[in-house]
Amino acid sequence: MRHTSLWTKSMKHFFIVAREDKDPTLTLIQSIVDYIGLHGGICSYGVNPDDSLEEDLVVPPETECILTLGGDGTVIRAAQNIFGKNIPIIGINRGHLGYLCDLDEESVFEGIDALMSGDYSIEERMMVTGHLIDADGKVGKDIQALNDIVVCSSAGLQVMHMTVYVNGQYLYAYNCDGIIFSTPTGSTAYNLSANGPIVNPQTNLILLTPINPHTLNARSIVLDPYDELVLEIGVRREDVPEEAEVSFDGNHKRLLRPGEKLVVHRAKETTKMIHLKDISFLDRIRRKLQAD
Repeated sequence: MRHTSLWTKSMKHFFIVAREDKDPTLTLIQSIVDYIGLHGGICSYGVNPDDSLEEDLVVPPETECILTLGGDGTVIRAAQNIFGKNIPIIGINRGHLGYLCDLDEESVFEGIDALMSGDYSIEERMMVTGHLIDADGKVGKDIQALNDIVVCSSAGLQVMHMTVYVNGQYLYAYNCDGIIFSTPTGSTAYNLSANGPIVNPQTNLILLTPINPHTLNARSIVLDPYDELVLEIGVRREDVPEEAEVSFDGNHKRLLRPGEKLVVHRAKETTKMIHLKDISFLDRIRRKLQAD
């Protein structure tokens, strides 16, 4: 099911989330802040916090729109950091062609005009969440991801034995380099590199894609968004300690050991993405494939 809303509400309160606050980024930030101020709006800015510190991103409570300044990675990290705040995001791309950024440095002020006049639409993007359960049954903190949750060996390139259960029922035991649990938005990220399917980001589903499986019949599986997925790692060699690394959109890394579980399911909240241009998902895919 697709979730797209047309809006006519004009925006006045903005918050910029940047990858860094050094020149030339800081110069562009100041230009945006000044432009919004001159047109009767309010804008401040912050930097995505360091993942290892797991600090919160402090966003003014009156914020109506998040402007991210960087690339798709900045959008993804901002979505994690504002999870539950129900604030829509629009990306200003300063890197390579991205799937998640509608604006760039040349179009940013035109885009701000559209936001302040209410000429935009909002898409809701499904997120996934995951937590670990240790050998004693202690449940860890839920961590959200807009793109994917990835499990791979913490020792680098190394085949691991991973067993997946869906709603308590055994699905498959993989011998592979890792497993990707992807959202529709993340289908064009690591999932694509691992030969997983591309799906429309406005759909609701979970993709399970093994990374370099060591069997010919291991393929990606499309699962219901309301399924609960559980992953366990097994011991392949007695003389080598087995340990997996779990990452959430490439951040917030955790270690998973035999006897512990990773539980993945759909997040309760969505990421709201603002769109200004009449560019369909197929148009974006075509442009990206041609650019590659």
